[in-house]
Amino acid sequence: MRILILTQVYWPDTAATAQHLADLGAELASRGHEVEVVCVRRSYEDPAVQYPAEEVHAGVKIRRLWSTGLGKASVWRRLVDFASCNLAMAWRVVWMPRDAADVMLGMTSPPLISWVGSLVARWKGWRFCHWGMDLQPELAIEAGMIRKGSLPARVLEGLANAIFRRSDRIVALDRFMAGHMSSRGARPGAVAVLPVWPVMTEPWRGERLANPFRLAQGLGDRIVVMYSGNHAVVHPLDTLLEAILSLRDDPRFLFVFIGGGVRTKDVRVFRDRHGLENVVQLPFQPRERIHESLAAADLHVVVMGDGQVGYTHPNKVYGAMYVGRPFLYIGPEPSHVSELLDRCPGNYGVRHGDPAGVVAALRAFADAGGESAERVGAVNARYAQENFHPRALIPKMADLVAGTPRL
Repeated sequence: MRILILTQVYWPDTAATAQHLADLGAELASRGHEVEVVCVRRSYEDPAVQYPAEEVHAGVKIRRLWSTGLGKASVWRRLVDFASCNLAMAWRVVWMPRDAADVMLGMTSPPLISWVGSLVARWKGWRFCHWGMDLQPELAIEAGMIRKGSLPARVLEGLANAIFRRSDRIVALDRFMAGHMSSRGARPGAVAVLPVWPVMTEPWRGERLANPFRLAQGLGDRIVVMYSGNHAVVHPLDTLLEAILSLRDDPRFLFVFIGGGVRTKDVRVFRDRHGLENVVQLPFQPRERIHESLAAADLHVVVMGDGQVGYTHPNKVYGAMYVGRPFLYIGPEPSHVSELLDRCPGNYGVRHGDPAGVVAALRAFADAGGESAERVGAVNARYAQENFHPRALIPKMADLVAGTPRL
C-alpha cells in the first residue's frame, strides 16, 4: 500500500508531532508499505535550521519543501509561515500522479493542510485519514488569537468542518475531542479515539540521585518540579509562576522548565523580573535522552488552558506517568487529565487562578516524602504500561491508517 503523509514537521525535528509521526512511519514501512512524507525543511522551533530536501529514514521517503522562516515573534509572522507551508505542500500534492498514494494522512500543522489534503485526496481517488492533534480554529479562538464570531473565525470554522466531512477516518486523542469532531460533521463511524504514546522505548530506572540528567545539570538533592514540553500559548503558566514566586525562599524546591514555544519568554521575563534563583530553563532535549530528563523530575506539571478541553491534548502527562513520576495538573475539569487523576490517586489537581492551591499541593508533596512519591509513581507507571505503551499504541495507529475505509 502507498501511504502519503502531509505534515509541517517530521524527523529529525524535536516537535512532538514529528516524533510520533516518525514512529508511525517506521512502523508502516516495516510492514512493507511504501511511505512518503511531504513536509517543510525548516525546524519548528528554530526556522534558521534547515534539513535536507530529500532523505530516507527508517524506510520512509522524506521530501522537504521550501517555506518562509519568519518565526513566532508575532501572529503575522506565524501566519505568513503557515501560509507558505500550505502553499508549498498544496502545490506538491496537486501535481503528484494519481497512483502516488492509496491513503493520505493529514495532520493539523500547518493549520488547514488537511483541508488541502482532503480535497486533493477526493479528486485523485485516495482515501483520507485525519490525525487530529488539536482543533482549529477553536483553539485560536479560545486563546484570544481570533475573535469569536468574526468573519475570519466563521470562514476557518467552515474550512475545518469540511475536513471532518471529507475524511474517511479521523483519529482523535481523547473522547472530548472525538465529541467535538462528531458534532462538526464527521461521518458516522469515522472517528476513532487513540491517545499518543510516550516517545521513548523504556523509562530510565535507577537511584534518584544517580540520574545522569540530574547529575549533568547539577540539580542536586532538591525536589525537582518539572514542566517539560511545548510552552504553547494555549497552556498558560501564570498560576504556576505565581506559586514559584511564593516559594522563592523555600530551599526544598527547584523548578525546571524544558522545551520551547512562545511562553518560554514568559518564564524568562518573570524569572528575571523577580530575580528567581529557583528556576532553571533548558531547551528541548534530544529524543535519546528524554527518558533521563523526564526521570530527573520528582514531580511533573501538566497545564491545560481554560476552555481548551477537547481542542488541545497535553500529552506530557503520558511521559510523566510512563517514567513513574507523580504529576500536578493545572487546568479545567473534566478533561482527559482530570480523568487520570480519578484513575490514579495521589496526583494533584488545581484550577487556574489558584496559586495558593499550587503552593499547598507542592508543600503537601514535599511533606509526604520520597516513599509516598514512589508509591504514586509506581501506580502511574503501571497504568501507563497498560494503557500508553508505545509497543501497543504504535501498531494500533498503523492499523487505523492502513485500514482507512472508503466511506
